[in-house]
Amino acid sequence: MYSQEEMIRVSKMYYEMQYTQKEISEKLPYSRATISRILDTAYKQGIVEVKVNYPIDFVQSMEEKIKEKYALKKVFVLPVYVDDELLILNDVGRAAAKYLHEICCDNTILGISWGTTLAHVIPHLIPKKVNDMKIVQLNGGIAKNSISTGAAQILEKFSETFSTGYYMLPVPTIVDSEMIAQVITSDSSIEETINIGKKSNIAIFGIGSVHFNNILYKGGFFKEGAYEELISKRAVGDICSRYFKEDGTLADVELNKRTIGLQLEDLQQKEYSIAVASGKSKAESVIGALNGGYVNVLFIDEVLAAEILNENNTRGKYSESG
Repeated sequence: MYSQEEMIRVSKMYYEMQYTQKEISEKLPYSRATISRILDTAYKQGIVEVKVNYPIDFVQSMEEKIKEKYALKKVFVLPVYVDDELLILNDVGRAAAKYLHEICCDNTILGISWGTTLAHVIPHLIPKKVNDMKIVQLNGGIAKNSISTGAAQILEKFSETFSTGYYMLPVPTIVDSEMIAQVITSDSSIEETINIGKKSNIAIFGIGSVHFNNILYKGGFFKEGAYEELISKRAVGDICSRYFKEDGTLADVELNKRTIGLQLEDLQQKEYSIAVASGKSKAESVIGALNGGYVNVLFIDEVLAAEILNENNTRGKYSESG
């Protein structure tokens, strides 16, 4: 619609020379409405980039307190200036994507889960070419109904970002019986993928909360009454489709035996076990994951951080509080 020359000229006048849209319209043969559309197009085409720099001093104390309280390697707390759930999640996802760009290197094995949170990391991934890198799916990603988990798309995007292939788990994450799970995981390709996941030095995942909007519930993985039973067992969250209580222990041993993918204890051995979460409602879930020792790098927003640090909501490590 507009030439690159037009967009650059108008953008430089508006952003660098500080002319108003009215002043630009007086100097160029465009109406104010056209100036506005040119600026919008320039932004969408990447000619103009808008960057908001946040002062971070006031969240650093939160980071240090959480890091010390749960003996973590690194904590990133993102400031919240606009109370918008998607905007906050995007900020957290952007920070996690930047960190991945920094730590992924030659011979890295990167394990990834799937879900709403990981989907908000995807748009911010920064291309990086590394040698002999492997990307592996940590838990089965096929739903039992028409709901899409988005697992394949997330895996493919990570693969494109790092210019490497990937190992997929093309199976349901939760099956009907332990015997079915054993049969599926005895398949050579599935077994190989799970073993590569165990060997991954970096794992990145979201932390799911236990509510009826959860993708595992909506994906048809629970028979009638089973999810309510899980709630009654005091499950507070899941990582890689494995449910835990607030003290970090498994919420349902039988369910865990029917779950396909990385075990929670495998996360305790990772060089980088990266959890990404946002929103006050995730506090109990994140606390359970931290108490279980399944996370050593944490990306959250300041509202969630404040809730985690609230002594009315958590006593820290259960081993310390009895």
